[in-house]
Amino acid sequence: MSLCTTIDTLAMAYLDDELAAQERYELETHLTECASCRSTLERERADRSMIRRALAVPATPDLLRAKISRSLDEADRADSKEQRRRWSSYLLPSSAIAAAAAAIALFVGGQMPASPKVANVAQDAVKLTSRSLPLEVQGASTGPWVQQHFAEDVRPPTFVEPELQENDSQLLGARLAPNGINGHDAAMMQWQVRLPGKAPFLLFVVAVNGINDDEMRDGTPVRVNDRTLFVFETKDQAGHAVPVVSYVAPNRLGWMFVAPELSANDLISLASRVNLVAPQ
Repeated sequence: MSLCTTIDTLAMAYLDDELAAQERYELETHLTECASCRSTLERERADRSMIRRALAVPATPDLLRAKISRSLDEADRADSKEQRRRWSSYLLPSSAIAAAAAAIALFVGGQMPASPKVANVAQDAVKLTSRSLPLEVQGASTGPWVQQHFAEDVRPPTFVEPELQENDSQLLGARLAPNGINGHDAAMMQWQVRLPGKAPFLLFVVAVNGINDDEMRDGTPVRVNDRTLFVFETKDQAGHAVPVVSYVAPNRLGWMFVAPELSANDLISLASRVNLVAPQ
């Protein structure tokens, strides 16, 4: 099929950075030769810029900004009390109750910095999980495939609780990050998880090779089961806030947990039930 016949769809995917590396290369090569497709791409780019300008929100007056800030602070305090009450009755594995409860209390009490420095790897991880690219492997073949195509010593994480090991969690598959993450090779693994009282949701776990000392550690530190996790808040492509929990293993392999439907505290609790973080 000629690229010209699908240029409208390809142009949108290209501008959203949703094309695989080979697809991007083929389209960019075609654009050097086809003036009509170049014109379509530039028209789509101009339309997007015009829409962004039309939808730009006017600056908020200082007085209104201060009133909103006070209201949000009061709502945060009320929400923190409710989260403490809810987590006090939430069932965790008996071996992890004290550590996880202390970590969650620390995170809720301290709150995330108003303007945290968000790591590039966290942003790239959320971007990777939000793409509509298909999984490259599915089901029981995922573990061997990850070892063959990503790293021999990497295995998909597992849940330590029996009820999450069987019917309530399912490893759907994995795929590699086409362009890596912040200069590192990376692989994304995807689960469907069900927690008590919640509808099934997707959990993405991103493994990143060769993490440096200054990466994946500039979020809010949370101590769980003698391990330090870091909590980031970044934005997805739609501009929605998404929490990311990261853990850097001693072998410089970084792990990031992303579940867009969960709050930061729910995500911390879920990470504490994975063998990477759970008591050894």
